[in-house]
Amino acid sequence: QDEGPVHPVRLDGFCMDRTEMAAADGKSPLIVERWADAESACAERGGRLPTEAEFEKAARGGCELGSDPKVCDAGDTRPYPWGVISPTCLLAVHSEIGPRGPKRCSATPVNVDSQAAGAGPYGHINLSGNLWEPTSDWYHPGIYRPDRPDNPAGPSSGKSHSIRGGGWDTFSTNMRISNRFSDHLTGSTIGVRCVFSGGTPTIEDIPA
Repeated sequence: QDEGPVHPVRLDGFCMDRTEMAAADGKSPLIVERWADAESACAERGGRLPTEAEFEKAARGGCELGSDPKVCDAGDTRPYPWGVISPTCLLAVHSEIGPRGPKRCSATPVNVDSQAAGAGPYGHINLSGNLWEPTSDWYHPGIYRPDRPDNPAGPSSGKSHSIRGGGWDTFSTNMRISNRFSDHLTGSTIGVRCVFSGGTPTIEDIPA
């Protein structure tokens, strides 16, 4: 219920890390314990965490992907970064559901440059699977509505922040681009992906 209604959102152009941020070895993903740690990691590089809208734009693309670049149509509503094919271990690191129960694609999160076959429309890797990725937005179940401002950034305050993308130990339902979750529960493995430049995020006037 927190994924609708479907609505258009306008964003200024921005740059986003192609991969999740790497640890000191340059290959394995950086894993953080708190949202503040992810925020600091981006700030140290001169960037910031993406808004929910920016994350979804990178994962879904825009209205240019359908048959008519002037309007949003069915071709613009891909459920996964790679398109409409259901998640597989080649496309996203997650827990597959099989006849004998859940089976993880990997025993741990994989290197940041893995799963290139599941890249999004602009070439970003692991936007679904591997690690949950924090956004700058405070989570709000009713923030979606038709009259949102440009560069929306959620409410001014809240109890938890939105995280996106699913993780290596979560099910395929979490791989959907529209899936929203929050960091109010511990236990989710969280990484970092940063945004640089872009428009000024606009706080939305809605009760927290």
